[in-house]
Amino acid sequence: MERVIRKAMTDVVRPQEPDLERLPGARAGRLSTLVRARLLATSGFAHRAAVRVVPARIRRIYIPPAYSAIDRATVIAFGFVCGIFQAVGRFPNPQDAWSLWTANLGSLYPANWGPDGTYIYPPPLAQITTLLHPIGWQVFIVCWTTLLWAALAYMLGRWTWLFVAMGIVALVLGLPYEFGDVLGHALNGNVQLFIAAGLVVALRGNVLGWLPGLLTKVVSGIGLGWYLLRREWRPFALSLAAAAAVSAVSFVFVPSQWGEWVAWMIKNANVPSPIVLEPIPFILRLPMSLAVLVWGARTNRAWVVPIAVGWGTPALYLGTYPSMWIAAIPLFLNPRGFRR
Repeated sequence: MERVIRKAMTDVVRPQEPDLERLPGARAGRLSTLVRARLLATSGFAHRAAVRVVPARIRRIYIPPAYSAIDRATVIAFGFVCGIFQAVGRFPNPQDAWSLWTANLGSLYPANWGPDGTYIYPPPLAQITTLLHPIGWQVFIVCWTTLLWAALAYMLGRWTWLFVAMGIVALVLGLPYEFGDVLGHALNGNVQLFIAAGLVVALRGNVLGWLPGLLTKVVSGIGLGWYLLRREWRPFALSLAAAAAVSAVSFVFVPSQWGEWVAWMIKNANVPSPIVLEPIPFILRLPMSLAVLVWGARTNRAWVVPIAVGWGTPALYLGTYPSMWIAAIPLFLNPRGFRR
């Protein structure tokens, strides 16, 4: 049943590529130039260009074959327009992006965990945004929002518009926040979408995709259990080494901030969340996430990793997991694209 569903969804979003090796009466290498030209004409220009120019391994990681370049470009352009509207004040101020921009390296962490969007991630992201201050808030938010929508375009292609519609309907009809979570994160400047897109990149073969999660919402590292369960020691070690290298550079410049972050985490470990959480406690969700991860690793289903990561976060804010779960869609549609 899973194969039938995957094939049906893929057929909707991608024209089928001709399998030259299975053509009756001739092998691919023996086809005439005319036959090859006619077969290639059935696929899109962007796909043909990608096949000819970009190496196959890089295509698997960075160019999801289920979506055309036009689909992705349209989504990115829409994000660019949204960023401009935010910069000129036509859209509400993106609180999460604003907390990154206003992070004060001299006093990076608040005394207590509050609902005011104060910076609470490890130091590297705040250090990077501080370096960008010369470009100004308006330029930053246009670029930041555009990149968030680029992450959506990478993962979802034309399916992005389904989640945009869900967000609008949820806003108009007052539906639960889960329905509008993806659109909300894309417009609020949350790093969640970068983490989700990073999971897709990582599971397609580039371990640097783990960096957005490991350097912000650290518990997303639960997804590294995929490598442990499959005994893939090299990508597991490289993932941790990459995160350690970035952290080491950050620590060398401002070591005190790492100590402040650790102290803040310890101090607020048992502090109730200032934001409403889902009623299912972490002590129940963690075994559920681990069980899903074990099942996925044993059955070769990489798409379960975003499910496990999204559901296994300690503080599960209302509706935060759908924006992580969407990373399962490209991994489900293209199961051959991840590292085996």
